[in-house]
Amino acid sequence: MKVYAPATIANFGPGFDVFGMAIEKPGDEVVVRECEDFRIEVLGYRVPADGSNVAVVAAKALFKLLGEEGGVYMKLKKGIRPKSGLGSSGASSLAGAVAAAKVLGVGDDELIIRAALEGERAASGSPHGDNVIPSYYGGFTIIESISPLRVHRIDVELKVAVVLPEVEVPTSEARKVLPEKVPLKDAVKNLAMASSLVLALREGDIETVGRLLDDRLALPYRKKLMPWFDKVREAALNAGAYGVTVSGSGPAMFAVGENLRKVAKAMGEAFEEMGIRAEYWVTKTGRGAKWF
Repeated sequence: MKVYAPATIANFGPGFDVFGMAIEKPGDEVVVRECEDFRIEVLGYRVPADGSNVAVVAAKALFKLLGEEGGVYMKLKKGIRPKSGLGSSGASSLAGAVAAAKVLGVGDDELIIRAALEGERAASGSPHGDNVIPSYYGGFTIIESISPLRVHRIDVELKVAVVLPEVEVPTSEARKVLPEKVPLKDAVKNLAMASSLVLALREGDIETVGRLLDDRLALPYRKKLMPWFDKVREAALNAGAYGVTVSGSGPAMFAVGENLRKVAKAMGEAFEEMGIRAEYWVTKTGRGAKWF
């Protein structure tokens, strides 16, 4: 059996740890079969090919949750660059959990996601679900609660320009710089932007979506890890973007607007001008995990 888990844009604008959106490309793919223990082979981007791989962690977690013995053999085709800000560990974790679920004949969403979150915990030290959950369900997701699982999904068609520079921002480091408390005015501003963003997405008002791609809870503190952010954002806006911000904890950035090929190119060129190689592309809201 083959499992596919798409990349995601988490912390979507003002939705820190709550909003996430699956994108059409790239993604991780796992070919799985039943085995006496847990084994993994890795193709594509280099990640551990042993028990520390988050796909293995998640698969083991599901077996443990169900009190099952045995294991799975997985061949992981790693299509999402690690530490990219595009939900790389989340996609692998989810693919591992779904692969184990298919071997065991399990279809319980909450159990699968709980197992996948253990992979995220291993990767970043925190079982945040804003990558795993949109990768599983597809579309744009709002996490009300993880335990019990309460997720709201908006079926949107949104095109985005994505740029990925050849630098890394580990999620674990990006979470360490966050303060335990933020000013009340910043919390209120984020609440206003997040509420308005959901409405704009439902109405298909892309210009308003772009205007609301801002954040007062995490981005101001994480920008010191991304000294290129302001220049790339300015380049995107000058090229006609309605709004631009970081994807996940970075370094990837994304923008919405009309002429997205022009916007993506401008973002890539801005990185190049700073001596940082970057790839860029245009994609759109993606479907969730698939198995066949």
